[in-house]
Order: sequence, then C-alpha cells, then structure tokens
Amino acid sequence: MSVAPNAVSPSVNGWNASYIDSEYQRFKADPNSVDPSLKAFFAGFELAMERGSGGGGASATPFDVSVGNLIEAYRVFGHLAAKIDPLGQSRPAAEPISLVAHGLSESDLDRSVTWAGAGLTLRGLIARLQEIYCGSIGAEFSYCGTPAERDWFTEKFEAASTPLPTEQRLEILHQLTRSETFERWLGKRYTGKKRFSLEGGESLIPMLRFLTDRAGELGCKKIIVGMAHRGRLNVLRNYLGKESERILTEFEDSWAHGLDQGAGDVKYHRGYSGDQMTPAGKVHISLLNNPSHLESVNPLVLGRARARQDDANIEGRNGQDEVLPLLIHGDAALPGQGVVTECLNMANLEGYTVGGTVHIVINNQVGFTTDTDDARSTGYCTDVAKMINAPVLHVNGDDPEACVRAVRMAAEYRQRFKRDVFVDLCCFRKHGHNEQDEPGYTQPELYALVRAHPGTRAKYAEQLVASGAASVEAADQYVQTEMDELDQAQLSAKDTPMRPVPPPGGSAWAGFVGTYSFESPKTAIDAKTLARICDAMGRVNKGFSHHEKLAGILEARAKLPVTKKLSHADGEQIAFGALLLEGTPIRLSGQDSRRGTFSQRHAVLRDVVTGEKYTSLNHITGQSSGDRASQARLDVWDSPLSEYSVMGFEYGYSRACPKTLIMWEGQFGDFCNTAQVIIDQYMAASEVKWDRWAGLTLLLPHGYEGQGPEHSSARLERFLQLCADQNMEVVYPSTGAQIFHLLRRQAKRNFRKPLIVMTPKKFLRAETSTTDELLTGTFQHLIGDPQLDAAASKKVTKVVYCTGKVYHELHERRMAAKKTDIAIVRVEQLYPFHTALAREIDARYPASAKRVWAQEETRNAGAYLFISDVFRQELGIELEYIGRPASASPATGSEHTHKDQQERLLTLAVGPLGGSGATITGSNGSPNPGKAPQRDGPTEPHDSKSAAAKSKHQPVPASKVPAKAAR
Repeated sequence: MSVAPNAVSPSVNGWNASYIDSEYQRFKADPNSVDPSLKAFFAGFELAMERGSGGGGASATPFDVSVGNLIEAYRVFGHLAAKIDPLGQSRPAAEPISLVAHGLSESDLDRSVTWAGAGLTLRGLIARLQEIYCGSIGAEFSYCGTPAERDWFTEKFEAASTPLPTEQRLEILHQLTRSETFERWLGKRYTGKKRFSLEGGESLIPMLRFLTDRAGELGCKKIIVGMAHRGRLNVLRNYLGKESERILTEFEDSWAHGLDQGAGDVKYHRGYSGDQMTPAGKVHISLLNNPSHLESVNPLVLGRARARQDDANIEGRNGQDEVLPLLIHGDAALPGQGVVTECLNMANLEGYTVGGTVHIVINNQVGFTTDTDDARSTGYCTDVAKMINAPVLHVNGDDPEACVRAVRMAAEYRQRFKRDVFVDLCCFRKHGHNEQDEPGYTQPELYALVRAHPGTRAKYAEQLVASGAASVEAADQYVQTEMDELDQAQLSAKDTPMRPVPPPGGSAWAGFVGTYSFESPKTAIDAKTLARICDAMGRVNKGFSHHEKLAGILEARAKLPVTKKLSHADGEQIAFGALLLEGTPIRLSGQDSRRGTFSQRHAVLRDVVTGEKYTSLNHITGQSSGDRASQARLDVWDSPLSEYSVMGFEYGYSRACPKTLIMWEGQFGDFCNTAQVIIDQYMAASEVKWDRWAGLTLLLPHGYEGQGPEHSSARLERFLQLCADQNMEVVYPSTGAQIFHLLRRQAKRNFRKPLIVMTPKKFLRAETSTTDELLTGTFQHLIGDPQLDAAASKKVTKVVYCTGKVYHELHERRMAAKKTDIAIVRVEQLYPFHTALAREIDARYPASAKRVWAQEETRNAGAYLFISDVFRQELGIELEYIGRPASASPATGSEHTHKDQQERLLTLAVGPLGGSGATITGSNGSPNPGKAPQRDGPTEPHDSKSAAAKSKHQPVPASKVPAKAAR
C-alpha cells in the first residue's frame, strides 16, 4: 500500500533527541505553544510514563524519556510501517519510529525496560510494538477529540490478544468461499457481462457479517447501507441475502420478457433488504439503490438512518443505539467527490447527526484507470476523515482475521462514542474497471502483482489447513456446495423468473398506492382550528424575550382570523399548524429556514437574552414546552451551507417516513443547481428505475425582481424537462391560500410524489388571499379569471395564460390600463397537467380570442417550451409567446434593463398604462392581490416611501415589494 512521502510532516521526519527535549520543555510550560501533532505526542508520552513505560516522574532518566517517546511514536506513527498491502509493495521508511529519531541506538536494544507492568528488553519492547502497531492493522487515532477515545484505542490494541475460536475461523473461510465462488461462477457462466466484481476484496463479506454480529450484540436493530457498484452483487447475495434466483433472473434478462417492469435499472444499482440473525437476535439490513454517481447515496443513508432513529426516540428507545448507518466507499471516490466532505461536516450537527457512521473503504489502489498519485493529494485516501477527527483502521485484505478484528472494533467504537469511524480495507481489483476492461494498459506493474496473487481465500484456506483448523477436503467441499447452489439457481431463473425487486408498499409504506390522482382529500379547516393556530403563532412563553421587531409580526399573526389578510408565509404556517393538530409530523430544513431567507417565516424564535429557541407551532395545545400530547412535532433546521448533501439527506428521510411532511428549502431557488444529482438520479427517476416512492417537497424561491442573473430563477424548465410518467408534481402557487391547500394535500393523500414548489420571493410576505379561503375548497390546479362573469368572458379578445408571481403584475397592469377584454388564467400546477380542467376553463372564452403565454423568464427557460407543447398536444391550442428573449443567462444584471424588459412584457400581454388606474380586486375576489404590506424591514435597497409605508404597516404597491439580496 503506497503512501505519499508527504504523509508525515517534515518537522516529524526531522525529529531528534535534542529537538524533542527542547519542544517538550516548551510543552510543559504551555501545551498550546507547540505544534498540534507534538502536543498530542507529548500528551501521549506523559500518559505512557504514568503507566510505567520505563520510568516515571522527575526520576526518569534520559533513556526512560527516549523509550517513552518511542512508545508514543509507535502509537501515533506505527501505521506508516504497517503491513497493510496484500501485494507487498514497499512503503517509505517510517522515520518517526526509528531508534535514531529518539536518541537511541542498537547498543540500547538489550537494556531493560518496564512496559505494561512487565520487564523486558528494548529489543523485546520494539518487537511487541511492531506486532501491535505495524502488523496487518495500521491505526490512526492519536488525533481523536477526547482522551477517553485515545485511551480506549490504546487499551484495545495493547491488551493481550485472544485468537479467534475455530468455529469463527471456519465461518470466515465459508464467507470468503461464498464471495469468491460467486464471482468466479458468474465469470464463467456470463462471460463478458458487467458485474463489477469484488475479486481482490473478498474479505469485505466476512467483515460485514461479523460487523453485524458485533453491532447486534451492542444493541443495534437496523443497519442502513450505501455503496457504489463495485462488489454490490456480492454484497446483495452474501450479506443481504438476496436470492440467487433473483440475481440470476437479471443476468438471464428473463423477467423483462413479456412482463412489465417499467424502465428498470441495471442489476448493480439496485437495493434490497434482509435480516441477519446475530447472537443477540435479528438485525434488519437495508441497502439503498444507488446510480453510478458513486458517493451520492451517502446523504440518503444518513437521512434514512436519522428518520429511523427519530421514530425509535419517539417510542422511548435510543435511536442511535438501534440504527447504524454503514457507508462502503471506493478509494478514489472517497477523497474525490465533494458530497463525502459535505456529509462529514454534517456528522455532529443537531439537525443531521446520526450518532456516528461506520465507513468501510474498498481500497483497490487504483481508481478507474487512475494511479493514486494522480487521484489525490493526501497520503491515504481516508485522510478526509481527519476533518472530524474520525479514527481510521487500515487493514490488510489478505488477513481476514485482522479485517474482522478491525470491523468489530469499529462497531464497538461507534456504539460507545457515537462518532464516525473508518476501516480502510487495503486490497486490489482483480479485473479492470469492469470485466471487459484491460487494466494492463495503464497499470502494468500493479497488475503483474495482481495476476501473481493466488487469492485471499486460497491463502486463508492454506493457513487453516496448516493449523489443523480445517481439512483440504472440507475447504474444497465449501466450494462445491456453492457451485451446486448456483447451478440450481440458474435453472430456476430460466424456468421461473423472479421479480428482481420486491414490490413497493411494504413496511412504513403500507396503505399507500402508486396510482396518481387529481382528486384531493379534504384540506379545508374550520374557523375554530384557524383561530387556535393563529393564537399560537402570535404568542410566546412567559418570560421569553423576542426581538422587538417581531412584535408587529406576532400581533398580526394572532389577528389573522379578524383581519383575514393572508400572505404566502402565513398560509404555509397555518398549513403546518393544522397538520400538526391532525398528528402529521413536519420536518423542514435549509439555509436560514427558521427565520426564512426573506424574513417571512419566523417559525423558530430566539430569546434575545438567553438565545433560547422557541417554535410557536409546537405549542398550539398549550404554552408548556412539554404539552405536546395532542399534536405532532415541527422541526425546522438551519442547514449547513450545502445543498447536495442536505437535499439528499431529506430525500433519504422521506423514503423512510411517508407519513411525515418533509421539505427542503433553497435559500434561493437556483441553489438546487448544486444538488442536481439528487434531483435527476433520485427524485425524478426512483419510481421508474427502482419501483420506490418518495414524497420530498422542495421549496424554491423564484421570480424576477431585477436582482441579476443569480437567484432570479429556480430553473423551472429543468424540472419540467424531467417530468414524465407522473413522476413528480411541479407547481407555482400564486396565493397564500393555494400554498396552504397544496401542503396539506401533499401530506394527506394516499400516494407520494416529489413536490417541486416555485415560491414567489416577491410575494412571500404579500397579502394575496383571505383566511376565508382556508375554510373551504382545495388546491386549484388552474384558476380561471375571477374578475370576469359569464357575460364578460364571452367578450374576451385575448386569454393570457401564466403561472405564479407574474399573475399579480399582469392583473395590476390590467386594472391600471382599464382593460376589460382580457382574461388572465393561472396554471398553478404545471405537471401533471389537468387537461380536463384546462379544457373546461378555456371553453369559457371565445374560440376567436388570441391565446398567449406570458412569463418573466427567458424563452428558453421557464414553462413556455413545456406548456406550449402540452397545449398543442392536449388541447389543440397554439400559444403565442410573450416574455424575454432566449438568453444564456437567466436574467440581466442591470436593474434598468430589467424594468424595461418587464414593462415590455406587461405591455405586450395586457397593454400600456392608461387613465388613472382602477381599484384592484384580488384573486378569487380577495382585496389587493398586488399589494404587499411589510411586516418586517425590507432586506434589499428600497425607497423612502416604501420604508415609511412599512413603518406604519401600510400596503405598498407590488412593484415596491422587496426581495432579499443575494448571498
């Protein structure tokens, strides 16, 4: 196993006795005055001295000090000399553990020392330290965050080792045989078919089996697993227990012939679940589906694990003890893909922690065709673990007993300290990137060593035979048994194909269906419930000191049933409250989600004196924080500045908890750009690829306010391009009542689809509805023009179709221009498109009237290209386009140009300004659709009139509603 020469700092390589002594004197005067690596070294040295490592206290001789330093050097740097490469490649000399580095020489080797209470020579001590720290396991733990962790590892390694019982050694051989024979059998029967073989890393299978046994003994009930495709089929069969017949059905491709499987996916991307019986009982194991975006599954595993842990906690059990996340990485992807670092950063955050993850790295020593010195800038592929001080155990894959010891230790550490731990399985890849690839093109020297390797199973079988633990006949019989089982499974797969993936709808998904419907459950609430929720939104516990600027907001929320003026933000919060009272838990996370990017939400308040958090909607049934017996819980988390991992986390959570409303919010809608893998590979396609449902909601602030290319567009067009097979819903609600009914519909239906919501930045705090609209009706897929009665509708000469925020500006212009022959129809749900309702609404207007589509976005963005095709195909209507011309950028950076473009859009769609204007009547008859009272200070530049209006809580024109400045 090659390690780059810079794996040890130059200061360490240059250590000598005088240098150590001078630095030690500095350390004793001020521990923080020396380099952190030296600080850890000296702290360990003093611990060693306390344990009797050659002398103690002030009476220690220079020789004693040097011996103590040497002992601690082995603990810190012994991994540099560990024999962890099964191919036996040379490693750079481990200078920090040399005699000369500590002022010792060969003449000292026969001098007496005391270590661990026993007398021995320095030569004997070094032999013991070499065995402990430089054998088949190389341990990195000296940087762990607490002395308790470091002491724990020291005691584990330095305690007298107990050989594995014979039955466990035979079980290891059995698992190695199952792993190797499966791959070799597939290679012969399905020559040339891609399977991304585990050959060279077969020790992974006994590692997983023994890890589960030990975790089960320590209280674990569920293990959630994520991994890439390397070795996945082997793991599915030999760890999760997926039937050979199911796997071979996929190789035979016999299921798809004549049977409807949908689009499906390749066999080495699929997930599965099964049980393993451990000495302490059953442990359920779930392997999540994963596309070829290798590490993309990591946050899904963490989110799913957190969901299961939260469920256990609610039932009064320790969720972190019961549910263990397990991630299996590749050595190139681990440091190479940023989502790994994002997930590690989340490891100890309150809203995302899972109490530690066990990481196993299948370290092939080559990535695709890339050498390690071209793949990373660090010595080990696992050095990324050090960002959270996670210990790493590097283990030789040719020593399966050491592999088992390492994973057992990892399970024990995780269960005790609830922190991440890494096991680096140092192995090799027998074939190229896949079975069709020739690795000799790019790694000729490495693969000369690989071809000469007899295989881990053969070496271990020889070892057991030599020790008398097994006979040659017994070892051979293991192989024959596996061959017979696979032969029989192949016959069965040809004659009676098995569905590769069990159908959805089991476990937590029982009672849900896979059929989409436009029908909505009852989402309206009664006046008493509305009043109760608004009362809670407007009060805090006695003694809680909220920010002075929140007084008006809280007062306005409490008075909503009286004032009846409803904003988007208020509609959302009332929807949350109603769901909580009905027993539906809610989880929302994103950057600034507690307050809201636009200071519109204030779901979680902060005491300005103590910093205490207060979530108003968790106290609807009473002011006491413990009075939640009659309502579910709302959790709102301010996320780290990551989108990929956090969205993936919430998606994984939604896969485990279909009865919880789970939302991820972009600080601005375009932030979803950096989570595109989650959207493309999982949200849009999981149902058709893997037959698995999910109901994550994305809240994406969207709209053009002249703030430049960034943060204007949530890329509505990208979501629409992904729409097919009724795979998800894409909506752009225009009023507070619509978001209220929409969120409640999402939580109350008997099926789940990802929900993509364009939220109107400019109108999040604008009063676009009345609370009366919450007491009746449901979400409206399309909204016909409420300003026109039947007679007026027959006189229309133009029907303007639009979606979302621009409706209010179109309507405001229409009223100001005194246009009575124009109808404005809102498409609130763009996909799935409600064709029947659209046909009924369009029929209200003359066939001779011009039909146009108006949008703020550029022609190659927004909804036009999608919706025009829908109108043409479904309704036989050609929509004329009104909007900005096509552009490579979402929006202009000039505020002046933006205003000119917006004016041109409104003029083309409705007409120029004329007259003195008219009283504006709101959507669905509510007052002031384009008026936006400010309940909090603007967060972007604004004019003094807007500021004055805000200070008196007076409405301001829609054109003056501010949106928050870019990050």
